[in-house]
Amino acid sequence: MAVALEELYREIEPLYDIRLVTESCFHKIIEWTHIVENPDFIQLLHGDELIFNAGLQYTSADWMMDFAKRLIDAGAGGLVISLHDGKGYSKELLDYCNEKQFPLFTAGWNTPYMDVMRLFAEVLLKNEQRETNLNTALKNAIYYPENEAAYIPYFEYNGFYRNMEYIMAVLSCNAYWEEGGNKRIQEIARELGYSLEHGIVVYENNILLIMVSEQEKEHLKGVLQKICGSDCQVYVGIGTEVPRLQELRESYEHAMTAYQLTKTAIETNMLMYEELGVYKILSDLRHPELGESFMEEVLGELLRYDEQNGTDYMEILKAFFENDCSILHTSRVIYCHKNTLNYKMNKVKEILGYDIMSNENRARIMVALYFMKMRI
Repeated sequence: MAVALEELYREIEPLYDIRLVTESCFHKIIEWTHIVENPDFIQLLHGDELIFNAGLQYTSADWMMDFAKRLIDAGAGGLVISLHDGKGYSKELLDYCNEKQFPLFTAGWNTPYMDVMRLFAEVLLKNEQRETNLNTALKNAIYYPENEAAYIPYFEYNGFYRNMEYIMAVLSCNAYWEEGGNKRIQEIARELGYSLEHGIVVYENNILLIMVSEQEKEHLKGVLQKICGSDCQVYVGIGTEVPRLQELRESYEHAMTAYQLTKTAIETNMLMYEELGVYKILSDLRHPELGESFMEEVLGELLRYDEQNGTDYMEILKAFFENDCSILHTSRVIYCHKNTLNYKMNKVKEILGYDIMSNENRARIMVALYFMKMRI
């Protein structure tokens, strides 16, 4: 339950004597409102509250600066304070609030705070209901796409029309999981929810499900790239674009495939399904046991030999294929003399019992190695 400060201010500006005195800071998100007169109660705030103060304790500029700093440290979303007896805000205070992007409002002495807060509560509760409906609609669209009545009316009521293009993404950061939950994923959900004007973010089974319409596809990719670039513990998969709401499940499945490959076969923490190459084909196999059977057929003898004899011929074979089947390049990468490597590659051929350099067998080995990466 959260609303952009801009939306709240738009509701009250025509009705009440409340004026913003800092720079806009309207990107701030407000989750609730509180009256705080005594600074000692600031420590009880949860964060992102819009604070109201009657100004009765405003005795000096130093008091005001200390009050603002403590609110900022507590993560408050802004302050509305009544000014009277000619009091005002110092330039030092305004500069500090602007630097910290903390919205500061002045209110008339007779401003009815109770009425303002009641109006804010109505907006916040209405937004909470909207979020709940959209979150449920998104899950229904993914898990029960055939039941259109369970999601399309809610989407379209909120501007997500059935014949627009959409794209799904999934995100996790399980490395941050603690006994009390995963604060990092909550921070990311909040960041995405605030930055996406026409998107939905749902927390489901320790994963964020993210949907945006065609207007925000590039913006979403940019935001996710920034998050993944600054945090290697965040993993993201992005699905394909689909032309209508009824096909969201396909985009979701593709996003999940890309996401799972970031944690197994491909060494990156963000992948788009369209970038998967041959993994698209392998991941779409409807019978995963076929991959296991194929790996056994192609590489089983070598895997068993390594296990029984404590050798590393499988790793040597992988390095050989990762370096275009070049003895010279592979020897440099694994720090092995080329004559020694030649001996080991002949041993690999002997164990496998076939010519690994024929076109057909090279293709078979490459596919088996792809399967092996996918199951790690």
